[in-house]
Amino acid sequence: MACPFSVVVAIDFGTTSSGYAFSFTQDSEAIHMMKRWEGGDPGVANQKSPTCLLLTPDLRFHSFGFSARDFYHDLDPEEAQHWLYFDKFKMKIHSTSDLTMETELEAVNGRKVRAIEVFAHALRFFREHALKEVKDQSSSVLEGEEVRWVITVPAVWRQPAKQFMREAAYLAGLVSPDCPEQLLIALEPEAASIYCRKLRLHQVIDLSMQPITNGLDLDGSRPFDSSDRYVVADCGGGTVDLTVHQIEQPQGTLKELYKVSGGPHGAVGVDLAFEAMLCQIFGEDFIQSFKVKRPAAWVDLMIAFEARKRTAWPGRANALNISLPFSFIDYYKRHRGQSVEAALRRSNMKIVKWSSQGMLRLTQEAMNELFQPTICNIVKHIGPSPTPGAAGGGGAERREIRATMQFGDTEIKVTAVDVTSNRSVRASIDFLSN
Repeated sequence: MACPFSVVVAIDFGTTSSGYAFSFTQDSEAIHMMKRWEGGDPGVANQKSPTCLLLTPDLRFHSFGFSARDFYHDLDPEEAQHWLYFDKFKMKIHSTSDLTMETELEAVNGRKVRAIEVFAHALRFFREHALKEVKDQSSSVLEGEEVRWVITVPAVWRQPAKQFMREAAYLAGLVSPDCPEQLLIALEPEAASIYCRKLRLHQVIDLSMQPITNGLDLDGSRPFDSSDRYVVADCGGGTVDLTVHQIEQPQGTLKELYKVSGGPHGAVGVDLAFEAMLCQIFGEDFIQSFKVKRPAAWVDLMIAFEARKRTAWPGRANALNISLPFSFIDYYKRHRGQSVEAALRRSNMKIVKWSSQGMLRLTQEAMNELFQPTICNIVKHIGPSPTPGAAGGGGAERREIRATMQFGDTEIKVTAVDVTSNRSVRASIDFLSN
């Protein structure tokens, strides 16, 4: 049957960052990534845009992504209290047990808006940007019904959350409720697993570094086949999702060896641990007051932490400096009648120091303390496979593997060490490689 769609547009709606890609059905292998956007953080190379939405005081859409964040940053502190800034709001959909079309999201300034309207604003923004880019690349005039939309969601999401995203897409005008087949809600780790199916072994693991443990002399240039079982761990901002698949030959379809699973163990957990550490030092009442009275400065502080967080790794010996906004230092002195430095001394938190340049110095021990709860949750979730052999013959055996990752624009390099045997393996995945 002929495909009724001329182009497929997929939106990756993430907790911390979002983006889209598209391909024309006549040449589906040629995938077009969204253009690099204006803005960005120093030292952070990213194709995506931060999942930040800014609404005017009268609840009209103003901007999304870097534009929203930068405009909000430049607002006068008093004026900023009237604007509605939302970030990292995706996980609210998962954490709300009684999710409805009337569920509300709270902006940084404390004002509330219906969640479905917030999501619809974001999806409408992506719709307009994606269609403009598609039309720039297309020689023919595209009609709305010729576009197939895909929105990826975490595997951990329950059915009400998936339906919520579909309703938000209808409200945003991506598709009509009369044509539900025009919108596909796809699980994030399954989409990643389908991509892995196209990889060749040398793109997943560098076979030249260490011999394969089972002694097989594998051809790294061959694609995955029916003997290959693999786990895709999709570690995102909000969730960590897992799929365990095997490729079935000759049809090339994927066989699910273990049901898709996941949990709220994403990188946002590290941000929450940092906020809890600030509450421990400066007092929870002060932090909550500062977030309401100086919302733009609070966003600045978390952006500064995000940039430094990405440079942290287990082998790092020196401390990480986190710049405190001047308004934080000033507001604390007026609120508490003492300096930030005095608060640090009084807290007896030895793993966090104060720099005379107005920075918090987080020692290696402090960064480990921030990362450890999230890492432990991920390790616990992956754990030993409940079905012997489901994840490549692991059975009940459990081994501790320590891995370090380097993230580039289009490439991830991983070095993994088996703690017991001290054997190491290095891997490199280039997402633009064919």
